[in-house]
Amino acid sequence: ESSHPPPPPPRAGNFRYRNKQHRDLSHVVKFSGGRSSGMLLFTLLENGILDARRGDVVLFNNTAAEHPATYEFVAKCKRLAESRYGIPFFLIEYQTYEDVRNGEWTRLGSYRLANAEPRSGDNPNGYSCRGEPFEELLSWSGFVPNQFRRICTKTLKLEVTRMFLRDWLACKEEIPHLGHWEETPQVEGEALYRRHRRNRGKVPKDIFLRKKAFVLSRPVNRPEQRYEDYSDVPLQMDNPSLSGKAYGGNAAFGPGGVEYVAFIGLRYDEQNRVQRVEARRAGGPEAQGYEGEHVYMPLSDMRVEKADVNAFWNLNPGMELRLPASGHLSNCVYCFLKGTSNLAGIHKSICENRAPDAWEDERDTPMDIGWWARIEKEYTRDLGAEGRGAEGFVGFFGRDGNGLTYRKIAERGAEALRETAAILPCDCTD
Repeated sequence: ESSHPPPPPPRAGNFRYRNKQHRDLSHVVKFSGGRSSGMLLFTLLENGILDARRGDVVLFNNTAAEHPATYEFVAKCKRLAESRYGIPFFLIEYQTYEDVRNGEWTRLGSYRLANAEPRSGDNPNGYSCRGEPFEELLSWSGFVPNQFRRICTKTLKLEVTRMFLRDWLACKEEIPHLGHWEETPQVEGEALYRRHRRNRGKVPKDIFLRKKAFVLSRPVNRPEQRYEDYSDVPLQMDNPSLSGKAYGGNAAFGPGGVEYVAFIGLRYDEQNRVQRVEARRAGGPEAQGYEGEHVYMPLSDMRVEKADVNAFWNLNPGMELRLPASGHLSNCVYCFLKGTSNLAGIHKSICENRAPDAWEDERDTPMDIGWWARIEKEYTRDLGAEGRGAEGFVGFFGRDGNGLTYRKIAERGAEALRETAAILPCDCTD
């Protein structure tokens, strides 16, 4: 069924470039894996707005905390975008690697390409789906994200995308090997702790080393990866706008550097998110990290709302994302920003609808609220133990959890949520 194209999307006849020079820039589709971004993708493809020769590309940032149905949908869209329309589509995800900085061994952030099948012993280049990149980030940073410090969005999405584009827009055939060539790790926990203390860190040694254990078990390097091994579309980029703008093997952003067009699938009825993205165009703090980007949101411009997106996909159930139309299970399954009114319902729905033979595969993965409770326990900051002049904890739900923890949700469901302050609804946007 996935071999058939989706139903015809709206005509993009009213799509206009704000600047005619944007037509010649490489186009980047930031694909979230949801219905709206899927509708946007096929609107662009069916209307001939994307062109592989210009360097156009579709990107899915994998946090490894998505619902299995999201990965299934991403794989379907990737196959169609590449086989029917000839546009390369890549899955990318965060990873660290070992190298020397300032005379000391450390780990640095980067990304890897992944194919559209789950990572396993037989498929080591597949996508992660057991929360590995998410936990790797938390293990290295030593704390969990919250609504005020959304390191997950910043690192796993924004920074990973920019690192990919530095390579892709440099018109290379591969991303290079990063890190050393030794088989054994060179970064030692004891050395990291000595550096922590030298930098006036106060985290007790046992807590510090426990938090670093996961990241220190990760691969020591990022091998060279050729684009042709992760996409069925042959490289055919020939874009004069990129010429002479790669320095040290990477495309340069900022004044005189590379520019590109970015497409985001925000709808007309998501004006809070639309306005936040619009603020990038005006420059200032909102534009930091997006230098060279010219962002477009065609669904919002066409006044497409949620009902329109659902109607679009209802015309072809074979291509449909197999998640409830409410959207509560999209993005990171138990994201702390989904709102207190949704989290207990998500847990109840997953438990009630889980196939009898699925539990062993889902245990201690982001599909299991126990995984989130474990991550919360492992990486929450203990202010008293860290010598920060106060008692208490800072976790996913803020200072002392605002009375809420994932363990409470698992054990007490809606009753736990009634006792807590409201949490902001999810509005994660790259």
